[in-house]
Amino acid sequence: MNITDANFEEKINVPDKLVLVDFFATWCEPCSKLGPVLEKIAEDFKDKIVLLKANVEENQFQAQKFGVDRIPAVVLLKDKKVINGFVGFMSEESIKNWLKNIIK
Repeated sequence: MNITDANFEEKINVPDKLVLVDFFATWCEPCSKLGPVLEKIAEDFKDKIVLLKANVEENQFQAQKFGVDRIPAVVLLKDKKVINGFVGFMSEESIKNWLKNIIK
């Protein structure tokens, strides 16, 4: 689900699940490769996480708030607070292992 600066706070408020925010841009090649990987992982982990996508060109306030200075940037939130994240492309297996270590 794409989110905006206007609805960001509302959408990241997801009780009982982790929120994975993908900060991306449409012109960013690694972003376009990572997007489908994150969508597949979100489906695999649908009981544990919610995936939200934030275009940095349309969500500059939130990107600045979370210190996003390189993309793709993925931020993992719990109760609207950052608990982890990464920058750049990661393989599906690496992201799944990363999430499993955080969720356990």
